Amino acid sequence: MSVGYDYRKFAVLYVDDEEQALKYFRKALETDFDILVASSVDDAVALLEREGDRVGVVMTDQRMPGKKGVDLLGALRQSRPTVVRILTTAYSDIESAIEAVNSGAIYKYVVKPWNPRDLRGTLLRAMEFFLVQRERNLLFREKMSVLQRLIILDRVRSLAALAAGLSHHVRNSMSALKFFLDEVAPDRLREAAPPEAFKDMHLIENLHSMATLESEKILRMVEKVAQTVVEPSYRFADDADLVQLIRSGADRAVAGVTRPGKVTVDASASFPRIKVDAAMVTRLFEILISRLGRGGGAVAIGMSNGVTVWETPCIQVFVTGEGQPWTQEESAALFTPFAYAKDDPSETGLDLLAAFFIAYHHGGDLIVHRAAPNGPGFEVRLPFSPEAARRPESGVGLLESVLTRFDVWDSLAE
Repeated sequence: MSVGYDYRKFAVLYVDDEEQALKYFRKALETDFDILVASSVDDAVALLEREGDRVGVVMTDQRMPGKKGVDLLGALRQSRPTVVRILTTAYSDIESAIEAVNSGAIYKYVVKPWNPRDLRGTLLRAMEFFLVQRERNLLFREKMSVLQRLIILDRVRSLAALAAGLSHHVRNSMSALKFFLDEVAPDRLREAAPPEAFKDMHLIENLHSMATLESEKILRMVEKVAQTVVEPSYRFADDADLVQLIRSGADRAVAGVTRPGKVTVDASASFPRIKVDAAMVTRLFEILISRLGRGGGAVAIGMSNGVTVWETPCIQVFVTGEGQPWTQEESAALFTPFAYAKDDPSETGLDLLAAFFIAYHHGGDLIVHRAAPNGPGFEVRLPFSPEAARRPESGVGLLESVLTRFDVWDSLAE
């Protein structure tokens, strides 16, 4: 299969302590590649800190004053494992090159003096290897992103069926239980019989209080399940000021939290109006701010544009709370319907499922940030025009694309 690549999209870094070798390398290969050079390992490390995201291949001489070439490539294997690593060395130092290959620290070694034509071929294949590996990783991330959204949507659909049954059957059962608890309340028992009729009234009071609290808890859970099932709106009839919707959601969140924290909205920049279902988006931000602001925690909200979601221009909103970063387990449990929040056992993942559903139906996205600068908290992306959002295919086509790239990647690795 023939695949076209832009070999200048990412740079080739060459490291050698001989100034003449650097000039020769650049002159021989700058027509085909974007060339960066460094005269020592330390200079290369500093350059990679500045330009690392645009470097696809690193080729280094082995014998240099101070740190050797294999030191740089070994460190790169840990810090930037996708960068393709090539060692160049003289015949007298070939054992170091073979050891580096066997340890997995390098992709290939090139013996000095190198032939420009042969070296060009090696670098072309090395850059192809980097580009295909990068494309494969991007496809996997895209595929996993789609699967994550399908899993969460499936949870919400399952809750819809659950809510339909709970709303009728459980409510009736709990109403009957509540009537019974009211009839056998300790105060009413005292009125109906003398105190000596009950040997341990304190125990009865505790049991009655516990049963009442648990029944109320179940009723609240049923109510939350019903609220989680957001009916999607495809009309998006409201031409809204998103900042105003965020402020409205913040006001409702503060009113509903026992010990509300301070909520600040940075809306210093101006943003275009956006097509939304205003009530749903207000609820979206009420949910997120409530989750982060309970217990007196401050919540900061910032906005920007110039980004896209599903190939569509959007407004980006960061809702960030105080406190320690979320652990992997805590962030994974956020959208689990009946997983209780560690800092508030009365809260579960039901509300956040509703928030995700609202963002999704607007053609947008809800992203979790575990740590600073945008976490612990959430990033909401809402397109200016929800109808224009183009979500990626989640079926066989994308999987075939991934597998095709696997074949190319494997052939280059040989």
